[in-house]
Amino acid sequence: MKFQAFPPPRNEGDLTGAGGIALMATMTAAEIGENLPPDQARGFFGAIGRRMATLVPLEDVNEASALQDRINGFWQDLDWGDIELAVGEDAITVRHHRLPEPVVPDLRSSWQAMLLGVLEGAYDAWFRALGSGPALRTVAQWKDDLLEVRHGR
Repeated sequence: MKFQAFPPPRNEGDLTGAGGIALMATMTAAEIGENLPPDQARGFFGAIGRRMATLVPLEDVNEASALQDRINGFWQDLDWGDIELAVGEDAITVRHHRLPEPVVPDLRSSWQAMLLGVLEGAYDAWFRALGSGPALRTVAQWKDDLLEVRHGR
């Protein structure tokens, strides 16, 4: 299923064609970022990410390349970029490229905080659905315009 979550503006500089969902998401991120403590905002966005993760069936996934393909299909349907997944000795690392930009200026980086929480929650849910134990943690961090998620000890 192809989603059009972030349609482009009709004309350069025209926000009226940016899409109601994209504008609402941007404003929601700003409102939450300005009014909740960072840990609460991250937890809220993480819950959204975990809910989004349930849309991706993983029952038949049993290797890292299949997981990467399945997750890439989901993000590409949303036009939310793509990932590289690397399985290391003590962690799985996901490098998420080409995430959507906010549709209006975001001086407080609320958009980036929202994406960080959403993706941290989604990847954590996927790894747990595949059998990850409670001793392992999922932590996301920005590295320039790349979001890196690490799941491990």
